[in-house]
Amino acid sequence: MEDLLKSLIYIQQNLTVPKDQFNSFGKFHYRSLESILAALKPLLAEQHCGIRFADEVVEHGGRTFVKTTLTFFNEKGVSLSTTAEAEHSQQKTGMDSAQITGAASSYCRKYCLGALFMIDDAKDADTDSYHQQTLPRKTVQRRTAPRTTAAPAPDPRYASIDRALKECTDIDQLIDLYEQHKNEVEANPEIKNLFSERKRALRVITF
Repeated sequence: MEDLLKSLIYIQQNLTVPKDQFNSFGKFHYRSLESILAALKPLLAEQHCGIRFADEVVEHGGRTFVKTTLTFFNEKGVSLSTTAEAEHSQQKTGMDSAQITGAASSYCRKYCLGALFMIDDAKDADTDSYHQQTLPRKTVQRRTAPRTTAAPAPDPRYASIDRALKECTDIDQLIDLYEQHKNEVEANPEIKNLFSERKRALRVITF
C-alpha cells in the first residue's frame, strides 16, 4: 500500500489538466472527461499504475442513480477506490435511454477522477464565476439577490427542456445539457432564455 500511496501523491502533485473546452452559452472554460484521461495516462504509465471504472444502478428513496466506482491500482495488485453518484433521469429532451445512462456515467467518472487525483477546480480568470468570487461581498449580494417578481410560466412547447434544466444542480450539468441542444438553443431565443434563467439561478445557489 505504501508504494501505491507514493504513486498517488506523485500523480496528485503532477497532474495538470487545463480547461481546454469552451462553452459559448455560459462563457465558461471547462475540462472534459476525455481531457482528464489524456493528461492522466502518461503519469499512470510512469508510475506503473492503472485505473478502472465500474458502473452500477442504485436506488435511493424511489429515485434511480448511476454509481461509479473508480479503482486505482499498481502492478503489484494493490488498489484503492472512490465512488460518485449521479441521478439517472427517466427522460431528457433529445436523448434516448442509453444516452441518458452514458451522460450520468461520464459525470460520475469525471468527479471520481477529480476527487481521487485532487484536480484543481479554481475558476478561470476570464469567467463570470471568477469575477463573482473576487468581488466584495456586498457587490456579490446585490448581483445575486433573488428577484421579487414571479417568473412567467414556461411555454408548454418547451416543458420538457424546462424539466431537464431544473434537473441541473450545478454549472457542469448545465453545460452538458447545453452542448446536447446547442443548435436548438442558439436558433430559438425562448429556449436560450430558459437556459439563461437557470444559469442565473445556479449562480445564486453555488457562489
